[in-house]
Amino acid sequence: MTDFEGFSHQSPGSVDVYKAYIEKDPYRRGLHYPAVMSEIGEIKGKRILDAGTGDGQLPRLLAAKGASVVGYDHNSGMIKRARAAEENAKLDVTFVEAKPQNFHDGNRFDAATSVMVLNYATDVADLAAFFRCAQRHLAIGGRFVSIALNPAFSAFDVDFVVRRFTRLEGNRVRIEFLNEQSRDVEQKAATHQYRAEEFDRATRDGAMRPEGWKKLFACPEAQEMKGEAFWRACHGYQPFAMFIASNG
Repeated sequence: MTDFEGFSHQSPGSVDVYKAYIEKDPYRRGLHYPAVMSEIGEIKGKRILDAGTGDGQLPRLLAAKGASVVGYDHNSGMIKRARAAEENAKLDVTFVEAKPQNFHDGNRFDAATSVMVLNYATDVADLAAFFRCAQRHLAIGGRFVSIALNPAFSAFDVDFVVRRFTRLEGNRVRIEFLNEQSRDVEQKAATHQYRAEEFDRATRDGAMRPEGWKKLFACPEAQEMKGEAFWRACHGYQPFAMFIASNG
């Protein structure tokens, strides 16, 4: 399906390193997750599917606001950690080890989400599998809200404080996750930068309708906490973008 689990192949404890990094990552906490939650709108009472859920941080945030959430991921190490979180006992969350090609749930969802997962698809057909899975499980009119590597992004030589983007051969991109203070590389992953038309094609191949792209800006709390200088390059060059598709 994807090479997302490359994170866990770097060293025996690197899944734990990734978990610790993402828990405090300003981009996840101050940019990606708030943008998805804002786009969903009213969360309480909704049933939400999270694709490529990792260790389940987004599902727990959604469930804390009253949603019933199911997250799936093909990485057994990530799912093990998602299921082990103590907060789960107080939340309506379920975690399933599965790929989009074989995930199944008998009930329909009001919305689906994914954060920096779709670009790990190995090709456009693999990308389409995420939309096909969402279409099978979303209620009519339900929307799939995703954060992805921006197809229009080209600032590979810019300092993004906690990220470094390097263009590789073809459509591949290396993303390095940096320590904010030391700028040391804490994690890295090889991903793909799919074109906007490839996202559209994958969406339609998955029997969904593309609604288009939106720019991302840090939530007010994150802007106040980190300051304008921290967010300047991210807001100006937009390495990430929100892609929305709807079912019907």
